[in-house]
Amino acid sequence: MRYYFDGDSNLYGYHSDEKPFTFPTKVKQMGAVDHRRKIYVEDYVYTYLYQYGKSHSCTEKVAALVGRQIEIDGEEILMICGAIQGKDATEENGTLTFSAATWEYVGSQMDKYFQGMTLVGWVHCQPGFGAFLMSKDEAFHKLYFQEPWQVLFVVDPVDKLDTFYIYNEEADVLQQAKGYFVYYEKNEEMQEYMLDHSVVKPKEAKNPEEEKEENTAQEKQDKEETRPQEGPRRRRRPTPEERIDAAQEIRRVLQRRAKEAEAAQRSKYTMLTSVSCILCVICLCLGYGLFSNLNRLEELETKMAMVQDSYTVLAENVEDVKVQAAFAPRMTEAAEEESKEQEETQKTEGRIHVVEAGETLGSISQKYYGDGSGVEKIMNANGLDNPNRIVCGQELLIP
Repeated sequence: MRYYFDGDSNLYGYHSDEKPFTFPTKVKQMGAVDHRRKIYVEDYVYTYLYQYGKSHSCTEKVAALVGRQIEIDGEEILMICGAIQGKDATEENGTLTFSAATWEYVGSQMDKYFQGMTLVGWVHCQPGFGAFLMSKDEAFHKLYFQEPWQVLFVVDPVDKLDTFYIYNEEADVLQQAKGYFVYYEKNEEMQEYMLDHSVVKPKEAKNPEEEKEENTAQEKQDKEETRPQEGPRRRRRPTPEERIDAAQEIRRVLQRRAKEAEAAQRSKYTMLTSVSCILCVICLCLGYGLFSNLNRLEELETKMAMVQDSYTVLAENVEDVKVQAAFAPRMTEAAEEESKEQEETQKTEGRIHVVEAGETLGSISQKYYGDGSGVEKIMNANGLDNPNRIVCGQELLIP
């Protein structure tokens, strides 16, 4: 057997003579087929990792994965046949990592239970934090798991989530694997490890009589199902069919819980969608009300502008009236003065008289002067030589 250590004397690989490989006949596909590297996980390993992740109040844990790396017709295949608890792991910079004692423990358990296998990767159980890849986990993986076929399996046992991470073609970055396979076959190594490192809580203590009856029934069943053999009787191992049935039952329970979680998630999405629709309708109503209010404000502004214009015109008219009222007495005085001037002018310059039928200069003088003394004035003013030569309609200047 050969052990491989890094510069700090930490175990990262273990090899011995490999057993002949045969493909498992009963497999279950999880996710899509990843042609870069096909990963097969034995059902006992898968079930034990979830039990291990839930143990000790669902605290953060690490584990090692053992199995084989095989290449058939140019296709890389990774068979994961066992899982080893990461005991004595230490926390460095907020990340749970393998300590020197952890590496030593993993090496001793490989030597005891998983001879002929190699270290193919590790597991990080992070309950309640999903199956996301942390940058510190990637750095730890690049430091201690440098083989291109070594993988990281991230498990969230609370939310039932898990993901494999593998190296890319350049082997410098971890990428999420598209899927993997769970296979069912006889796995005595992992069964022995699970029995010796059980993480399931023991059942409650029973009455001595009940325990005695159960022990008696178990002894009878062991006598019927176990062949007699030399030396102390060994504990009966379940048949592959019984292991497959138990694993299938576990898978059914996990699937049912996953469906219940999915239904709850869908109900949340439905509720959020309904609330979003209601909020959209409220926003539309508010927008329509705001638009109507804007139109009303525009109309009010237009009316206010019209009122302001009317007020301006009215103010100008009032001012004109005030000005006219202020200048009215002066205009009246000017008109009176003008009238007096016209009268004086008429008195000075004379008046025009239109001769009517039957009138004479004497009657006209009598009309304007009160006697006949004005005949000579009228004749001189109009250039008349004969007082009897006036005709009807003739205009005479009366001085």
